[in-house]
Amino acid sequence: MKSPRDRYNNDVHFHTLVDLMVNQIYSCQYTPSEMREAAILASIIYAEQNPQVYPFPKDVLDWLNVVENYNRR
Repeated sequence: MKSPRDRYNNDVHFHTLVDLMVNQIYSCQYTPSEMREAAILASIIYAEQNPQVYPFPKDVLDWLNVVENYNRR
């Protein structure tokens, strides 16, 4: 299994995504924590809208919802 750094170095699409996110952090538009939260929420929204395309096991969806609801406290 490749590490995220290996993917960054070898996958042009992943590299572009990471660079886009880093640029958002540098431009002070979002904090690293907000970027993590946004990535998790994007995954949840995608899974909800496309369950037949990328089905998450129920325990993973439960965990993602715990993370999403954590910030509502």
